[in-house]
Amino acid sequence: MISAMRSKFGPAIIFGVMGVIVVVFVFSGIFTRSSLSGGPGVAGEVNGETIPYSEFSRALNQRVEMLKGMLGGKITEEQIAQFRIAEAVFQDLAQRKVMIQMAKKEGFMPSPEQIREQIVKMDSFKKDGRFDKMQYKAVLAANQYTDVRFEELVAQDIMEQNFREFLGQLAHVSDREVESELARMKTRAKLKYVYLDNESVRKLLPKELKSEEQGKALNAKVAELTKEIVPALGKGADARIKDLLKEVKIQAKTSEWLSRETNIIPGVGSVRSIEDQLLTLKKEDGVREFSLPAGTFIAQAVASESFDRSKLTEKDRTETLKKLQGQRQQAVMSEFLRSFMKNAKVSRNDSVVVEGKGSSVPLTADLGQ
Repeated sequence: MISAMRSKFGPAIIFGVMGVIVVVFVFSGIFTRSSLSGGPGVAGEVNGETIPYSEFSRALNQRVEMLKGMLGGKITEEQIAQFRIAEAVFQDLAQRKVMIQMAKKEGFMPSPEQIREQIVKMDSFKKDGRFDKMQYKAVLAANQYTDVRFEELVAQDIMEQNFREFLGQLAHVSDREVESELARMKTRAKLKYVYLDNESVRKLLPKELKSEEQGKALNAKVAELTKEIVPALGKGADARIKDLLKEVKIQAKTSEWLSRETNIIPGVGSVRSIEDQLLTLKKEDGVREFSLPAGTFIAQAVASESFDRSKLTEKDRTETLKKLQGQRQQAVMSEFLRSFMKNAKVSRNDSVVVEGKGSSVPLTADLGQ
């Protein structure tokens, strides 16, 4: 399948700045000692190839450090277990190994020159700004890597990155799709509205109501208020609306410009679930009623703007194209990865991944189904 696509789209794979960035990112945590306990062992297998404990522990350590940065420098063992971080790390490693295996099978193995080019660019091996062979040997030895093993890891990263780039070439976006997305994104509206949030309206109900009666009573009260508010909003009778809802301090308001990028209204929250209806409202449509998860939104358009091709800039087109390409590439990659993983034989060593023992024991938990 991949071979057929290569003949259609061309075999050229670009080794450039992006590849260097990815290599540095993947290996940036190699030159730190793992803080995880446990000895050598196997975290799992993917189609007969092992995921060493050392590789798993490094990846887990990197993930934990990243989460610490997001959580203000603190993360507990209970949180690591609760969010199943170790299992997620193993799954990522398994998916990456499957991707590398497929890339190797399809002929994406880099040449020795390409591997060397990536290594000599790494800052960890430089002395006085230049690659130093003695420094290279010393850093690898200090971290228990042989030249051969480290070069294998670099080759794997290059294969994965360039296989991803190849699959990205399948994510073609047409000019029509770009224009359609621009039309969707450039439509916007400004609304005058009243938001009847359920919690506020509930305060207007008789206090002696039983809990089982409250739902029906709430719906009836919202319908009663809506019947009054719709004509008042249409006539601009703000004082009438304010008086009607003075007990809960709800009144008519006017929003800022709403678009698909700015679809949050203060005091209301996200209106994404009804954005298509709101953004296409016109003044002549009058007042409309919409249901939101936490209340009822009553609105009319006071201003609206539709897609105007004459106002588009080249920047608009370029940025929209990049966005759509990114989305399409991610979809293509996810589809291929699902397909690869479905046919892969993946086994996980729960003694290492779940219990954190870091010792070599029989493999368990078939994840290939």
